[in-house]
Parts: sequence; C-alpha cells; structure tokens
Amino acid sequence: MKLKFNRLITHDTTFHADDVIAVALLIVAGYDGFSLSRTRDKATVEEALRSSETLILDTGMAYDPVMLNFDHHQDKNLLSAAGLIYNEIKDELLAEEAQPYFEKWISSIDAIDTNRDHIYHLWDQLPSGFRHTSSILGGFNRDPSNAEEQDRQFGQAVEMAKSIILNEIYSATKKAESERQYASRVVLENNVAVFDDYSTVWKEKRDHMFVVMPHANGWQIQTIDTALDLIPESISLAPGFSFRHMSGFMATLDTKENAVSFAATLPHHPSLHKNEVVYQ
Repeated sequence: MKLKFNRLITHDTTFHADDVIAVALLIVAGYDGFSLSRTRDKATVEEALRSSETLILDTGMAYDPVMLNFDHHQDKNLLSAAGLIYNEIKDELLAEEAQPYFEKWISSIDAIDTNRDHIYHLWDQLPSGFRHTSSILGGFNRDPSNAEEQDRQFGQAVEMAKSIILNEIYSATKKAESERQYASRVVLENNVAVFDDYSTVWKEKRDHMFVVMPHANGWQIQTIDTALDLIPESISLAPGFSFRHMSGFMATLDTKENAVSFAATLPHHPSLHKNEVVYQ
C-alpha cells in the first residue's frame, strides 16, 4: 500500500460526493482497518494535520500528501477531495491504459464540487429531474443537525459510491480493451464497421454511422444516432432476423454472416465528427 494511515477524518454535517467518493476509493483500493471520524472540532482537526498516521480529507485547509492532508478549499485551483485522493492511489485502482477513461468520471465529480467550467450553468439547461453521481450521493443527506443520523447516511452513501466506482472501473477497463481492438475492425464499402468483439468506444470515435457487433442473442447492427439514420424496418425480411427495436437504434440477426450481409445494404455515410453533424 502506498499510503500508511490508521485513522481517517473528514468534516461532519452535510456531505458531498467528493468526500464520499474519496473514502470509497480508498476502500476499493484495498485500504481497510482504519477508523473514520466526521468532525470539524478544531483541536481534533489540528492534531490530525500534524499526524503522519491520520489521513484528513476535505477539511483542515491544507494540501500536503506527505502528511496525508487532502483539503482543497484553500486553493480554487486544486481538485476536489475525490480527485486529490484518486491521484494518490490511481495505480492501485486500475491499469494505466484504463485510467484516462476513469478520469473522465472523476473530473465530473471535481467539476460539480468546485463549480468548474460553469458546470452549474450547464446543469440548469437540463431537465429538472436530471440526476448525476454527485446529486445522487448528496441525496443521502438528512437533517445536518442530527450527527448520528448523518454518520449513518454517510456510511450508506459510501456503500453506494463503492458500487459506482467498481462499475466505472469495469467500464474504463472495457473501453481500454475496445481501444486496442478498434484498429482491427473491418470496414465495409459503405463505411459500416464490423467488430469481432463488442466495442464500447465506437460512438465516441464517430467514424461510422452503423456498426455490426456480437450480441447475446446473435449479432447486432447499431446506429450511432436515430436522429441521423436508423435501422430500416425492412430488416425484418432479412435471413436470420430476430429483433428490431421500435426506435430503430438496433436490430439483431442470428449469425455474423447474415448481419454483415444486411449491413452491406445500408446507406453510405462518411465519418460523423461532432463539428460535421447537422440535425434535421
């Protein structure tokens, strides 16, 4: 283990995603057996800041990794507690090739916690019922004046965060694998891509309108965006047809051969990079 501590202190009352996720990241990375206290007691916090065996996060007004002090409130240029802890233990969480994908999620936590990149203005443009990781974890808060209840709720939020982190690690790892495999795809004459393994990065690449990939029930054809083009209903007449989603975003056939054969009849579309897309 890179960090050595037997006690962790963070602030009490209302908690946020960054302190919750920071604790959960440590647990997922294998740090356990430490006691956790949530307090703003001045003497306790000052003692923790001087101790090399106590990790203090999101409080204390000091950032000093050597002394295990991870607060960001004294410097608007610092990452949130989640980002600071992640940078210390990222190699213990996932492989280097997967880290760039995981860091996109961590960056979203930092942006919300620090209001970076006008994130709250962007959030206001979304439907009122929209929820993100930070708001979901923040929803575990109850009465901030009830310390005992808040500590219980903090524990529940950490458990939820652990599951989210494990999902994000899985997703990042799969994307790293898909990135390696992307160059080996087959591209049909009409610019439909064919993957031998399920790809999780092809939509981000925006090189193809349609793709063919393996599916639990055979082989699947997908479109990148039904507002641009969709799988035609005529696929129901194709050999080996089994299912077409009513929105037209995907359809499945029994074999790769049948899926590729139908995909070859789809309209040709050039690369669809964001600055080239025109929605009708």
